[in-house]
Amino acid sequence: MSEHPLSYRPEIDGLRAVAIVPVVLYHAGLSWVSGGFVGVDVFFVISGYLITSIILAERRAGRFSLTNFYARRIRRIFPALFVMMAACYPIAFAVMGPKGMEEFAGSVIAATLFLANVFFYDVSGYFATAAEVKPLLHTWSLAVEEQFYLVFPALVLLTWRLGARRQVAILAALAGLSLALAQWDIAQGKSDRAFFMLQTRLWELMAGALAAFWLATPRGQALRANGRLRHGALPGLGFILFAVVAYDRETRFPGLAAVPPVLGAVLVVLCATPQSLAGRLLSLRPMVFVGLVSYSLYLWHVPLLVFARIGTGREDVALMLGVCALAFGLAWLSWHHVERPIRRMQALPARRLFGTAALAMALLGGLGLAGQRSDGFRAFYLEHRLDAETRANFERFSPQATRSLVADDGCRFRAEVLDDRFVARFESCAERYGKALFILGDSHAGNIYGALRSADDTPFRVALNRGGCRPYEPKPKCSYERAVDFFAAHRDAIERVIFHVSGSHYLHDHRGEGDSDAAFLPDAALRIAQDDIDATARYLARLPEGLDVVWLGPFAEARVDLSNPDNYAPDRLRFNPVSLARFAQLDQVLEAQAAGKIAYRYISLFDALAFDTDTLVQDDCLTFWDVDHFSPCGERLFGPRVLAVLGLPGAN
Repeated sequence: MSEHPLSYRPEIDGLRAVAIVPVVLYHAGLSWVSGGFVGVDVFFVISGYLITSIILAERRAGRFSLTNFYARRIRRIFPALFVMMAACYPIAFAVMGPKGMEEFAGSVIAATLFLANVFFYDVSGYFATAAEVKPLLHTWSLAVEEQFYLVFPALVLLTWRLGARRQVAILAALAGLSLALAQWDIAQGKSDRAFFMLQTRLWELMAGALAAFWLATPRGQALRANGRLRHGALPGLGFILFAVVAYDRETRFPGLAAVPPVLGAVLVVLCATPQSLAGRLLSLRPMVFVGLVSYSLYLWHVPLLVFARIGTGREDVALMLGVCALAFGLAWLSWHHVERPIRRMQALPARRLFGTAALAMALLGGLGLAGQRSDGFRAFYLEHRLDAETRANFERFSPQATRSLVADDGCRFRAEVLDDRFVARFESCAERYGKALFILGDSHAGNIYGALRSADDTPFRVALNRGGCRPYEPKPKCSYERAVDFFAAHRDAIERVIFHVSGSHYLHDHRGEGDSDAAFLPDAALRIAQDDIDATARYLARLPEGLDVVWLGPFAEARVDLSNPDNYAPDRLRFNPVSLARFAQLDQVLEAQAAGKIAYRYISLFDALAFDTDTLVQDDCLTFWDVDHFSPCGERLFGPRVLAVLGLPGAN
């Protein structure tokens, strides 16, 4: 059933099914749909097409009204969304700790105000591992659509008198500008902004809008009617499916990488007819049915998967597929008992509809505000959910769970980017002190820098490190390539290069993802990313001859969620034993990899630190502040050992 009395096209509902199934399976963690996130791009094209078709049909009939337009949008979007969020709130309260609940409450406010994309851009990227425990992360795409609905009808009305050709030219120009902005952000290393923001997603919605404009012309209608376009739909499906299986979270997306799925969706919209093979496939009753419930399925599947992960501590395929089946059942209930009845309530006066929507927004916003103002109901949680010993540990140690920040001190400094200012400062310090100890790597290299800073007073020590930057993952924001030239130009001013990166990125989970908690579950198999290790070795071999290059191996990571108060129980405030075993195995692989190398030598930090299950808490020190980084007191505690294993003098 369509939401508006346009000519119903069952193949559009079938296209919705093509979009939603990969999204659900991607969020469930199935590796063979590693690009399933492109289903959202297909939804954007469908939304742009349908909304524009409605506006054009009503405008040409002389009965378009912004009031009616937004009334339909409220009936379509708000009821199922608000029911889902209201149902998730008590579940989140039951299974999440204060920190997670506080963030969830903030996401409720953001989703209610159509700003979820801005919220999640600020707190976490879509592809970050932490995103897997954010129940409302998927509402970012609804926010993009809602923001589009706020501006697009006005744009069409304001340009109506210019004529269809000029309107299309304006929309096409905006689409081109949006795509250019997306690609620019990708090139500048701002992929999260490109992913979440309306200005970089607008072109996908505009692609659907332009398809609607073309199909509204006599030529477009004639070509669809005579079937000349029908063969274009099948390649369109091919473009979408190619992206679903070929892309993954390392794809530089959206930008130009989003063109194949968007183009594929446009081809299906333009070309699929009841006479075409693709049209017949998409019009099959199971495809249409999945398309009809796709909105509710999109709403329900993410929170259910997240709550299952949090509640069970598991994410094996069988569990995730079972949760997907449950989500499908809830989607049908939502579609049958919420979506359809409310969309049929055409007689409800607009004033009452808007008032009811405003009241629902206020109630949900109030719940979100209560969660934020109470720090995720922290006091209630500590009082009623923790035993006395766990509560005492939490109040004693959780204040230490903060990121280490080491201030610059003369010629002891660190930077994330190798730019002209960095070079000038380095050269000035070299004139003053001679040779520097140079630390290169990711955020863990920052930990090594902080540990060494706490252990001695060497006057010239420099770190070039940035979180998420590793030499086997080329990214515009990372400085590894620039560092090669820098080392060649300044080798006489460098005593030693210490290279250090996180080891958890070499340990993959069942989906082939690094830095994943799933890789450290008790039943997780050992999966070492040998290709990434080889690429790292090749990078180090490229560094200029004459440099003393040390690959300082990774330290074992605690892999305990220290934002969860339950983990401060005496029997849980301990190093993850699976992590200790995995890092011991990884260290052996890295040591073997470096054997006989001339360009660099390997030093085991795993052996030097000799962590065990009791290392997480040492006297009054919580040695890690999150699952994988030293806390400030951890850096001070481990600093002398790091200094000693590197053979550096001057320990305090």
